[in-house]
Parts: sequence; C-alpha cells; structure tokens
Amino acid sequence: MNWKLAVIGDPIAHSLSPVIQGQIMEILGVSGEYKAVHVKAEELAGFMEYARENLHGFNVTIPHKGAVIPFLDEIDPYAQSCGAVNTVRIRDGKMTGFNTDGDGIRAALQQMGADFAGSRVALLGAGGAARSICRKALNCGAESVRIFCRNLEKGVLLTGGDSRGEVLPFSELSAENCGGWADIVINATPLGMEGIGQDFADFSFLDNGKPFVCDIVYKPAETNLLKACRERGITCKNGLDMLVYQAVYAFMHFTGLSFDPDTVARRIAADNPTQHSWL
Repeated sequence: MNWKLAVIGDPIAHSLSPVIQGQIMEILGVSGEYKAVHVKAEELAGFMEYARENLHGFNVTIPHKGAVIPFLDEIDPYAQSCGAVNTVRIRDGKMTGFNTDGDGIRAALQQMGADFAGSRVALLGAGGAARSICRKALNCGAESVRIFCRNLEKGVLLTGGDSRGEVLPFSELSAENCGGWADIVINATPLGMEGIGQDFADFSFLDNGKPFVCDIVYKPAETNLLKACRERGITCKNGLDMLVYQAVYAFMHFTGLSFDPDTVARRIAADNPTQHSWL
C-alpha cells in the first residue's frame, strides 16, 4: 500500500506533521506521502470532496477541527465529546473522524511518570486543546480537574457537566489553588509561545508543591514556564512528546496497522536528541 495522507489548516506552513509522519513511515518501512495542504475556510468543502476520492486520511489543525465534522460519515465518541476532530480516516470513500490529542497528552504524561487516573489536574486555558485534554483526563479517572480560564462559560463547557470539573478565573491561578493542590499541571494556553508576545506575569503558582508540569507549547523548546519549573526542581516537559504521540496514534487510525506506539515515539525522540532539529 502506498498511503496518501495530508494535514490541512490555515496557516499550515509551520506544521511539523509532515516531518513526524515521514519519520513514522520510515521507521515502520511503510510507503507513502504526507503533504501539508493550505485550506482556507471557504475551500474546506471542496477539499473534503477531493479527499474522499483521493486520500486515505488526513490530519486537521486550526481552524478546521470543528468545521470538518458535518462532512464526516462517522465520528468517534471521544472526538464527538470534544467537539473537535484532528484525524480523518478514509475507507472506500467513507470518512471517520477521531481526536488523538487526548491520547497524545496522556502518553506524554506517562513518559514523565504521571497519569490522569486518580490525579488532581490543573488545566490552564479553555481552548480546543484544553477541551480534548479535559475530556481525556475525566474519561481516564482523574480525581478532579480544575480549569483556570478567562471565559468561565467556555470553561464550564469543557467539563461536559461532570461534577469532578471545577472552573476558576485565570486571575485566581495561585500556589494555593494550583501548585500546592495539583498532581499535574498542563498549560494549554499560547502563553510563552514563540511569536505570541505574551507570557505568564509570574510563576508563583508553581510554588508549595511538586506537580508534574506539561507545557503543550513546543516553540520555543524551553519556555519560561519550563525554566521556572526547573528552578523549582519540578519534573516538566514541553509539547513535543504530545505532538509525536498524537501523530503516532493518528497513523494507526489512518492505516489500521498494529505496532507499539511507545517504540515508534522513542525512535523519533532518539533521532532528535536535542529537540532542536524540530525547530
């Protein structure tokens, strides 16, 4: 099989998906091509028609993760609960949507020695990535998820009505409410991202505890949040592992191939030991 795959978004030139998916195919000895395709909102319907006839699958990034759903024939229950699809599998013209972001963040946490099961999770942000993470944390048995966000109504939607979810204003992010309370802290905001020009005002919210911290930002590789964690002796990592794992799980959906995702992810990490070759 010569797999024909793609990733769509607007913008899309920055995407690392073609590099990662290319490495996955090389590691597995699989033939195929994976292209980045710039698709504007008004072009989405036309692309979906093209993909149905010409591709075996594609990934979806901003701003199309929700917009693709009406075009699908089926959607995985987890993706449905997230209201977002990042992976579309095509078989005999039939499109099925999945969301691998949750599996990606969970696998990244497990590589740190953490897991959602039984944990208190502080989630910063209420955007699309945060929703996927929140649903996965609750589905995997988190004791509680405390969401810090500026739009409280949006934060409440993340919990899906689950009583284990709690929403607090971002202004209440503190050592008492976050660092001293949480087992896991996940930054799902763009704060600290290259080109954003905004960052956390201070990092005192990390104090009074030793939570595992994952910053889903990966450009730059070392955000100020991660630097603050290291100064405090807190185990932390950026978003690269999440990115790699969500890609590995997406490839499994695309192809139906059975392989150990940890083995492939470790191979990719070994090929990029400093993580700077991604950047």
